[in-house]
Amino acid sequence: MAIPSDIDKILVPYRILLATVDRRLDRIRRRYSAHIACTKGCPCGCRNLSIFPIEALYLASALPELPAPSADRIQKRAAAASFWDCPLLKDQACTLYPFRPIICRTHGFPLQTVYNERSAIGYCRHNFKDMSSIPADAIIDLDSINAELRAINTTAVTEMAHVLQAGL
Repeated sequence: MAIPSDIDKILVPYRILLATVDRRLDRIRRRYSAHIACTKGCPCGCRNLSIFPIEALYLASALPELPAPSADRIQKRAAAASFWDCPLLKDQACTLYPFRPIICRTHGFPLQTVYNERSAIGYCRHNFKDMSSIPADAIIDLDSINAELRAINTTAVTEMAHVLQAGL
């Protein structure tokens, strides 16, 4: 089943942001591959995550691409999942890996955020273990990504409201 054109248009800015984030992550992965242990299937992530509505819409747009039993299983797990469990995990891997949200894509990488006017860098303890400091070009400014994501999400939610109202 194809994505309705209205929804596909709404997702364009989010897809562009994903491509930008993925290019940045790919550069870091290539340059620091010897220092990054996290890979697909790593059990350290996929817990206690929250996503934006635009990210949920993008994930939902991928469900029709799956075989019906897989899509049904994900929907049932999502309905029953706790805050701690990701309904997309199967055998320590994401069943919608190409569609995963930004928080999942950036997990484990050095993420810089500002909280209470203090800058902090967090990353998976398995990465960059043998380095005395994190190189500046490996640090991702999560606040700027989230600001762009919030703006895209706000626009998408407004546009979705118009699409839904037009359909009533």
